[in-house]
Amino acid sequence: MESGDDDDEAAWWRPVWADEEAEPPGKLRPPKPAAAPDYRHPLLAPLARAQDAVARLEARADAAAPVIAEGLRARLAYREAAGWLLFARVGIHPRDLALRDAGLTGSYGPAALAGRLEAELPATTAQGYEFEVAPSDLAVDQALRLAQLWRRLAEFRTWKPLADAEAMRETLRFLGSGKGVTDVDIAEWLTSVDLLEQGPPLIRAGRAAREWMSRAQVTEPLTADGLFLAACLWRQSGFGRAIALPFWVAPEARHNRLAPRLGMEWMTGFLDCVAEAAKAGLDEINRLQAAAEKGRMLGATARSKLPEAFEAVLRAPVTTAGSLAKTLDVTPQGALGLLRQLLKTGLIREATGRASWRAFVLT
Repeated sequence: MESGDDDDEAAWWRPVWADEEAEPPGKLRPPKPAAAPDYRHPLLAPLARAQDAVARLEARADAAAPVIAEGLRARLAYREAAGWLLFARVGIHPRDLALRDAGLTGSYGPAALAGRLEAELPATTAQGYEFEVAPSDLAVDQALRLAQLWRRLAEFRTWKPLADAEAMRETLRFLGSGKGVTDVDIAEWLTSVDLLEQGPPLIRAGRAAREWMSRAQVTEPLTADGLFLAACLWRQSGFGRAIALPFWVAPEARHNRLAPRLGMEWMTGFLDCVAEAAKAGLDEINRLQAAAEKGRMLGATARSKLPEAFEAVLRAPVTTAGSLAKTLDVTPQGALGLLRQLLKTGLIREATGRASWRAFVLT
């Protein structure tokens, strides 16, 4: 064996601290100084506001009674759908979307031709909104699918819409989007999401939404699928256990200001929309809890189902005699009697203006 080989073999068994360049065992090198935080970063204040608002909303929803949490998610889901429709220049009140989803109103096109569009959109009409043409049934159906997915994101722990390319494709298909998107686009976007593991989750969600909307080559500056994917990523990061990430609930003006922005300004606007949407969610849960407190005054007896009837109204944006009968396992006539009693208390009101096939909502 050559001498060089002997030296190499000896090096394998020589302790590292025996080398002149090695440090003795137990001696720790001082850590590298961390970079000083940039307290003047333009995203710091918008991120703090957004994180504070969504954290408070999530905490309140998580601590609320199940009936309140369920009612909050149901109402915010329709408000998310209505917010997206309004950005698409289709103004429909969330309550009218709930009526449509419950099968209490029909297609808007035929209703407009028959001169009864106002009857199909009672809450929207009451706000003074005037339609030059009937709202697109296709757009409304897509909005209702968005509402369903948004609510499902918060209520189904096992649902993982970003688990793989097939799961994401199915989500986009149900939402009615992604028709021109290839499997390569989806795979590349999922890869880019994996590369965004560092940084605040809301920033990651916003960047992922922007990346998707750019990759999908859509003409709209903001899309339902792009912002919903942001909510999916936020949930995947460990948040949204009680409520999905709100965005479209923010005032219309916030969305309009965000749409033309780019880069840092776009992210600032995105965080602003999230913060305003979360604040609207907090107002909604305050309203529900105030109503629930008033409902405590209802007499609870062994035979009375009035408190249970009011809980059903809290859970659902709209309630009918038929839906209440099914929930409480009573006859439709009995359910109608309970609703009439609640009407007398002032806790609920009729929402359609009809003499029959009526629906009731919280006052």
